Amino acid sequence: MLSVVALMTLTGCGFQLKGTGSNTTQLQGLTIRLVSGQPRAELTREVTRELTANGLVLRDDPDTDLSLRLKPEQFTQRNVSLTAQARAAELELTLSAAFSFARSDQEPISARASVNRQMLNDPRNVVGKTEELRLLREEMRRDLAAQIVRRVSHSLTN
Repeated sequence: MLSVVALMTLTGCGFQLKGTGSNTTQLQGLTIRLVSGQPRAELTREVTRELTANGLVLRDDPDTDLSLRLKPEQFTQRNVSLTAQARAAELELTLSAAFSFARSDQEPISARASVNRQMLNDPRNVVGKTEELRLLREEMRRDLAAQIVRRVSHSLTN
């Protein structure tokens, strides 16, 4: 009974989970062509997953009304602060990708999406920090793919 009251309170206040916007129903069944220079890249897989999760149907047909061209991802890391031994103590990580989106009756819209993270670096724990960096890059890639698909879906609904 208490869980039902809590659920009703959350729904009544407008709470919704991240990524469950109302525009997903408007995108159901639309077909889109995803063009990538690296079709087996992890970013391409994440964007594909996000597109299908939002209800878009992927087609390889060049005559589809919508197309998304995805450029390769670019990853950079920059030292934000140094230790007394001149080693990186904190890193800023940036993952970005350029993309263009077009309808068959319009000119393509080019854009760039990027995700930034900061991480503390412990030079004495190389293995642990390498694994943390790998996990952060995966998370950043998912966020980048979601950002790209949000931009595409926003341009479709407007």
